[in-house]
Amino acid sequence: MPPKLLMLAVCTLFCVVEGGWAQAGVGAWLSDPLDTDRGLSAGPARPWTTRATLPDLPKSPGLSGAEQARIWTLPQLTVYALSHNPQTAAAWDALRAQAAGLGMAESAWLPSLSLDTRFGRRQAASTAGFTVPARNSINPNLTLSYTLWDFGLRSAKVAAARAQEWVAGFTQNQRIQSVAFSVAQAYYQLLGNQSLLLAEEKTVAENRKNLEAAEVLHRAGQATIGALYQARAAMAQAQSTLAAQRQTVRSSEGTLAGTLGLSPRTTLKISPLPLGQEPPQLHRAAETLMHAALAANPALQQARAQVAVAQANIRSAEAGALPSLGISSSYGYLFQGGFRPGDTWTMGLTLTVPLFTGFNTHYQIRQSRALADQAQSNLAASRNSTEVTVWQDYHSFRSATAAYPGARSGLENARKALEVVQAQYRVGQATIQDVLLAESTLAQARYTLIQNIVNSYVALAQLGQAVGMPLGEDAP
Repeated sequence: MPPKLLMLAVCTLFCVVEGGWAQAGVGAWLSDPLDTDRGLSAGPARPWTTRATLPDLPKSPGLSGAEQARIWTLPQLTVYALSHNPQTAAAWDALRAQAAGLGMAESAWLPSLSLDTRFGRRQAASTAGFTVPARNSINPNLTLSYTLWDFGLRSAKVAAARAQEWVAGFTQNQRIQSVAFSVAQAYYQLLGNQSLLLAEEKTVAENRKNLEAAEVLHRAGQATIGALYQARAAMAQAQSTLAAQRQTVRSSEGTLAGTLGLSPRTTLKISPLPLGQEPPQLHRAAETLMHAALAANPALQQARAQVAVAQANIRSAEAGALPSLGISSSYGYLFQGGFRPGDTWTMGLTLTVPLFTGFNTHYQIRQSRALADQAQSNLAASRNSTEVTVWQDYHSFRSATAAYPGARSGLENARKALEVVQAQYRVGQATIQDVLLAESTLAQARYTLIQNIVNSYVALAQLGQAVGMPLGEDAP
């Protein structure tokens, strides 16, 4: 085509594209040729939806008939949770992944062997007008390579991978303790709410007696209508509190089931909280527990393992700046149509000397050393926070147990006071206000004692988590 005609065609095509085609939406097509905007919502105020095929949600495990009828203890609940809670499973999977990473690092000490085969067909045409017959060829090659010396690079990577496995292991231990504490906390909270439910039922029963007494005295002309209204109001308030407490118990049941990896709709049967039983005891000093935490707390041990990882990474970065020596060997065999087959082999040493990497290695070493200093600082902070947490949890537990005798004495005296005031009210020696005040004092005393016992067990479990081991007596 003559140059003038070619230039005219190009100009015509350009005008068509810029004119008619652009008006037809070609410009929009060129801005998004693969139509990736089709999955966007219509605007920033519209929610995003997708038709993607997502993985199915895992089904919540259920309890067998025998498990539904069982009266669970805290150790049984803890064992079940550690086996079925997805958090412990995820931590264990992470540990397995790190163990595989250690195997990957150790594989560098073994030689590598690879086989590659090339298949080809070749045909050429000469300038004289005749063609060379096509030839098929097959060329398999076997290559063996091994690093003889790398100034500790492989050892450093293995050490780093092994320390990462330690980190994952202590993370799993930390997750186990976290799940166990969550079960204990939910268990004691459910026990406390169930006890408060029984206490509210007693309060309703006592208010019912007060209301009946007020009605009798009002009919006899010994109590005013205002006293009767006060008794009715107290009864209505007690019934309202009882209804709310039932829902609180149901919520606590769902929380406990959730810590076990079950649906919150699951109902678990547990023994009631023994209000007459003494709170748990602990015969260890705070200093002893802090010393034990330095060796047992998994979060602190994880921080120590992170220091080991950082130190190994320094050695790895430094070794990466040094030469490495390797050996390699290959053997190949060529099958080619029209020719006799032939083989080739090679063997040699490879010396790699990193001369200049644009200061990349230099900054890798600087970064590794800075991260090691950071890991050391995090370790110091973790030690300090561990000791502080043990100290605080220890005295929180001591505070809860120290308040128990007073709470129990307050409950006994409040019960006797209500009995006396009720007897006086029946004979006209006390007012309805005196009765309602005594009943409110008794209800508060019950609440205080229940919370004190629950707080004692929760504080002991929290102290055990901070130390890194179970403490105290068996749970109820």
